[in-house]
Amino acid sequence: PLGGSALGDGAMADAKTSVSKEEDALIKKRLLTQTTTARQGADPPVKRLVKKYLAFCGSLSGEGASADEVEKHKESFLKELALYEFQLGRTAAVTAANEREMASYAEARGEVDDAVARAEADIRALRDALDAARLDRRHKEEYETLRRLCVQLPSRRDTEAACAHLEREIADLEAQSDKASRALDQRKKQFALLLHAARELSGELEEDEKVAEEGQAMDAMETS
Repeated sequence: PLGGSALGDGAMADAKTSVSKEEDALIKKRLLTQTTTARQGADPPVKRLVKKYLAFCGSLSGEGASADEVEKHKESFLKELALYEFQLGRTAAVTAANEREMASYAEARGEVDDAVARAEADIRALRDALDAARLDRRHKEEYETLRRLCVQLPSRRDTEAACAHLEREIADLEAQSDKASRALDQRKKQFALLLHAARELSGELEEDEKVAEEGQAMDAMETS
């Protein structure tokens, strides 16, 4: 906004300078060409004034001019001079009015530029506030989502109680596992002992059978 305002002031200054030059040229042109009557082909004010002045000077330097003619040319020249001065005054008044209007326009333009700069600053502030409000709202929505998820989950006390219960169950299962392992080891030992006894008994039975067969053989030999 500051750069735009400076640029606008520079453009306005250039425009005022251009307008002033154009007004000066227009005033000079009108002074040389403008007529006081609506008659077609009438002389411009400056040309009429020069003619009146030359006529007055001619009457003063003329040898055959009477006092009445000199007075008449004098009055005509003074009238034209007064009319020309009146036109100059009117032109000066119009110029002053235009200058006042341009100054008023420049002041109004400055006020408008200031209002635009303030409006742009307000818009930026409102945009920043809107962004902050949107960010705050998003954080609140995320917090609400997390809160709902937390509500669906069990409380810390319930979780700790469930963990303790699971730990007790695990301890019981470990104890049962140890007990089963000890029982299995004992059964293995008993089975191994039983198997050993069965093997020994089987061996003894085989020895007894051999002894019985040998006895039978000896009895048969003695009988024959």
